[in-house]
Amino acid sequence: MRLCERLGAEQIFLDVPLANKEDVLRFAAGVFEKIGATGDAEAAYGSMRKREEVMSTGIGDGIGIPHAAAAGANRAAVCLFRLAESIDFSALDKKPVDVVLAMIVPDSERMLHLQILAGIARLCRNPAFMQAVRTENDSVKLWSLICRLEEEMAFR
Repeated sequence: MRLCERLGAEQIFLDVPLANKEDVLRFAAGVFEKIGATGDAEAAYGSMRKREEVMSTGIGDGIGIPHAAAAGANRAAVCLFRLAESIDFSALDKKPVDVVLAMIVPDSERMLHLQILAGIARLCRNPAFMQAVRTENDSVKLWSLICRLEEEMAFR
């Protein structure tokens, strides 16, 4: 599953000033409502919050992947944001998070949920992706780079 299929340049936010995990989840839920992936930001937030209570989605290396399969989701979507300052995310490696890839999918799309998570994880293991996310200052350029990287990775 290619991230480019669920992520547009308008869903990439750079140097976002969020103070904590709650702010991150609310911001992502608001993005999902704005782009029409859900009709209810509060329900999307609640679904992601409930998922975080099970286990942190801070996977290490400064990356957080808050996600949820939500009954109120209309379609699968991803948003990416680089935080202005690293925050505590209760990550597995105990390090703060500065890169967030949030995802929401309809509750009925469990297999798609797993496929998108796998695609995100694969991309996050690519040093060129992480370098670009942490340094690029233009969301359109970053989106184009992500698409190109995914295309290259498909042939490896």
